[in-house]
Amino acid sequence: MIEKNIKVRISCFWESSDAFQEMVRRFAFGSTRWKNIEFVTDDSYDRLVILTRPYPGFSYDARKALTLLTEPPSSSHVMAHETAAIVPVYLPLPFWREMPDQEISLISGRRIVKTALLSVVASELSEMEGHKRRLEMVCLLDNIINSGLDVWGRPCGLQLLENLHAYRGQLRNKYEALWPFRYHFACENSFVENYYTEKIADPIIAESLCFYDGCTNLESFIDGRAFVRIDVKEPQEAVETIVRSISDNLWARRVRYIRQQKQRLLHQLNPLNIMWMAVNEMDVYKGCLL
Repeated sequence: MIEKNIKVRISCFWESSDAFQEMVRRFAFGSTRWKNIEFVTDDSYDRLVILTRPYPGFSYDARKALTLLTEPPSSSHVMAHETAAIVPVYLPLPFWREMPDQEISLISGRRIVKTALLSVVASELSEMEGHKRRLEMVCLLDNIINSGLDVWGRPCGLQLLENLHAYRGQLRNKYEALWPFRYHFACENSFVENYYTEKIADPIIAESLCFYDGCTNLESFIDGRAFVRIDVKEPQEAVETIVRSISDNLWARRVRYIRQQKQRLLHQLNPLNIMWMAVNEMDVYKGCLL
């Protein structure tokens, strides 16, 4: 039974509840409500949603708390804390923080014009397996694709990105590397069952066909026709798949599925909808499955 109104506060490890409220407004398309939830930033909450672990120094009523993980189990951000329940799904958070307000209309409905070919957004981080595999793929793509590849990312002192022919610099708004591109390459930092992030959500929302590796059972949540699975542990084969798919104009054949899954990510798999299922004591895992 769904209650009439539930006040929900969010606490995450990277910023205060007040700061995260801006992300709530973006995920709710300008509102601080989602169905029967009202999101608050004070102690009037009925339920507290903790994202991975609470904000440092934050005092809370653990009896009202439930935790949604935004990080894989191997992450140093995952720490024990008091909570009434850990929800058995990971929470993907689309990267909308730096998106200008006028671009929100692109998210919710307007058709997106694609004028560019293939993009990558990657940093030079190399601690995790996914970091290393991603950088290896980026270097291969840069060597093979002479025209149409654009790479953005944050250098970390390795001088790898800056030496790429396709490197275009850093970005504040990630979607600048997505809106005009028909194709995108993305690889999660971890290869874990049920764990996917904005790395796949963002390109689908931007209506780009993503060449993807990461979540081992992503097809349980997102229609496999809305992306192209590759194996970054076999980089040469992965690059061949990318080149062949582009040559075959696969985006044009897959875009209707991408747009269908875009709506799913904006609504059923919206972070606020996953929270809504959790605080209303639904079977969240089942509710996220295709």
